Amino acid sequence: MAEAQAAPKGNKKLIVIIIAVVAVLLLLTAGAAAFLLTRSADHGDDGGAETHETGKKKKAEKDADHPPIFEKLQQFTVNLNSPDEDAMLQTDIVVEMSDAKSQERIKAQMPKIQSQVNQLLRSKSPQDVRAVDGMTKLGAEIRKLINQALGAEGDEEGVLSVNFTTFIVQ
Repeated sequence: MAEAQAAPKGNKKLIVIIIAVVAVLLLLTAGAAAFLLTRSADHGDDGGAETHETGKKKKAEKDADHPPIFEKLQQFTVNLNSPDEDAMLQTDIVVEMSDAKSQERIKAQMPKIQSQVNQLLRSKSPQDVRAVDGMTKLGAEIRKLINQALGAEGDEEGVLSVNFTTFIVQ
């Protein structure tokens, strides 16, 4: 008789476990379906119109083609432009290149580029480079200057970013 009572308890546990497993599987399936639906909606056809999102996709695809290419410029130590005080800037600059061809062009133009960057840095005052957004503005100016020397057209050619690995103002 004890065996007859034990069997229904075992069956109840088994049924509860099966229901729990089915519920978890349904939740996982629903989550996967929702993920796939939202993912396909994000990558849907835009009707052929060129959009900002399409540009991002192209850039992401381009980035996936090759790892980032960096080129280190020679260390710069310059006197800053200040009639009131003696101030000096020492910085190391590493630029991110759009492709290997741009990297070869920057190597070929390196003396000219370093001279122009040196002149640009010397034209800055200590207040210019110590300002909160001073490095950001200076990086944008250096990028523009180098891209002009390389003959790069557009934001996706030549130098993509200017990175200051050291930046000391004294």
